[in-house]
Amino acid sequence: MKDKINLKKLMKLAGHLVVIAALAFVIKKIIDMDIKLSDLSSPRVIAAFAISFVIQTAQIIIGCWSWLLFTRSLSGQKIPYSAAMPVFTRSNIYKYLPGNVFQYVGRNQLAADMKISHVDVACATVLDVLFCVFWTGVVSVLLLGSRIGSLFEKYGKNLFIVAAAGILLLTAAFIVLRLKFRDKLKAYLSRYSKAFEKNNQPQLLGGIFYFLAHNCVSAAMYMGCVALIVPQADMKEVAALTGAFLFAWIIGFVTPGAPGGIGIREGVMLFVCGDKFADRIVLFVLVMRIASVFADVAAFVIGKLYGSKAVRAKNNCK
Repeated sequence: MKDKINLKKLMKLAGHLVVIAALAFVIKKIIDMDIKLSDLSSPRVIAAFAISFVIQTAQIIIGCWSWLLFTRSLSGQKIPYSAAMPVFTRSNIYKYLPGNVFQYVGRNQLAADMKISHVDVACATVLDVLFCVFWTGVVSVLLLGSRIGSLFEKYGKNLFIVAAAGILLLTAAFIVLRLKFRDKLKAYLSRYSKAFEKNNQPQLLGGIFYFLAHNCVSAAMYMGCVALIVPQADMKEVAALTGAFLFAWIIGFVTPGAPGGIGIREGVMLFVCGDKFADRIVLFVLVMRIASVFADVAAFVIGKLYGSKAVRAKNNCK
């Protein structure tokens, strides 16, 4: 019993250290941006920052919804939002740690908190990421229109290589699991098939289509911010630049060594519209990046306060 208590204390301490390390990397990221306050003093730039900061903060707080729906469907457990949201917002900060994978690993804290299978949470995270990338791609293609062809000519090879590698990796993993853990794999597949039953379909479909709504909101936000920071652009160019920004997120996501698509978003947007708005595009990407970092920190703080309040309420009910 004493060993279990000591282990819990060590795990809690390790969690605090990881958060401190992540916040330290957040500060480093802001310093590395080499921000010039004079570039951010324009009322239009300030308005774009405020819009992006508020909407992105709200999206992160609400963003655990699809992951929670997938986790509920796969685990068969009624997991409350109050348990998932603090874990999601805290693990979101981990993306600033080197490696760009800790934000997904951190979500498995929910398995320990709710005493459910780590496999269920991990599979829910995989589904969450897959549909996030899928719907981001769909919205970006719709906004880019005919320009998507030239982008695929430039970046299609990289996307194909990553997709092929991912399929091969998943196939290899499935073969290994089938050979080594046949019975366990069969049990999980049998249990997961229940997620597709009629009474569970609304949850599953909610998780699948959440990112369609999420990306539509993001697209509207980015279009508004592009119009503010790049007033010279007409509506077609605003839509194309927004589509390029979303498309570049996918390129950055699947490109090793480029966390957050640093440098890639500017490159893709300039490729789409040329050097016509070069300075303004670089400023737009910088402002969105700053707003994103501040939104991540704000969502983390809100999640921490919300989690503490939920724990106190639970203890008072006992």
